[in-house]
Amino acid sequence: MNKITLLILTALLAACSSGAGGEQGGAKGNISDSRTTAFKSFMPTFSDMRKMANGDMAFEPEAFKAKAAQFAKEAREPFEYFQNDPNGNGDALPVIWQKPAEFKAQQDKFFAAVDKLNTVAQTGKLDDIKVAVGDVGANCKACHESFRVAK
Repeated sequence: MNKITLLILTALLAACSSGAGGEQGGAKGNISDSRTTAFKSFMPTFSDMRKMANGDMAFEPEAFKAKAAQFAKEAREPFEYFQNDPNGNGDALPVIWQKPAEFKAQQDKFFAAVDKLNTVAQTGKLDDIKVAVGDVGANCKACHESFRVAK
């Protein structure tokens, strides 16, 4: 596994893990907990695609196509829970609600990368898929750097 792939995977897994409080994040209310659960729910799908794209798992074009279509739906769910939770926002930074246009722009970039991955996956072209998987990971990382408590 190359270093960039490992860094992206580490960032994704860390981003989708809930903090225990203190420096790792604040208290979590029901909205925040639902958001974390939704992020964690799509990680197995993305992880399998990343493994296939990087040769850590056999690339099966039909399976990849199905996972990409599934991920395109799953990736949107956590954003239904980006509301300021009066009982605690976990690792979500207040800047999300202070600068909603910036957060929305980053969200739109993520959705565009996810949709492109789904489109490219349907071609079965592994080289293009590798690039698209990397773009999704880069968009995750960019959002986490601006809108999530540092881990």
